Amino acid sequence: MDSLQKYYENLSKTPIYLYAMPVLLAGLIIVLIIGNLDTQKEKAAFVANPKIGDVYLIRKDENGSTNYFFLRLANIRGDTVIAYHNNLEYHSFVTKLNDDDFFVKDEELFFTKRELKQMLDKMEINSVERNYGNDEGFNRIR
Repeated sequence: MDSLQKYYENLSKTPIYLYAMPVLLAGLIIVLIIGNLDTQKEKAAFVANPKIGDVYLIRKDENGSTNYFFLRLANIRGDTVIAYHNNLEYHSFVTKLNDDDFFVKDEELFFTKRELKQMLDKMEINSVERNYGNDEGFNRIR
């Protein structure tokens, strides 16, 4: 009986579908890692070469809480970047302006390109949007 069992064990192979889930999971992880690396490279390139209209999502950690706000680049003069701050502050990660939010053009903020790079290195710049549409609300300036 033992020899018959060993004979059939040797004949049988593990079905290929048992490996499908780990292979798919590993593939998904690899795609996510590559996508994140590409996004980080693009963000660094945008900060190194800012353009008027770029929108930065800024993350600030203060007093144990994290707040987010947007900066829209309004002008670039040599090494100085002039930006508008949005009106509202967000307490969670966002990708677009709230319907009631807008950029305040009366309150200009000044940064050097070096300061923007330092903000990126400190992970204060969470994302950079360029060539966006009207759906995000980044064109609303008052």
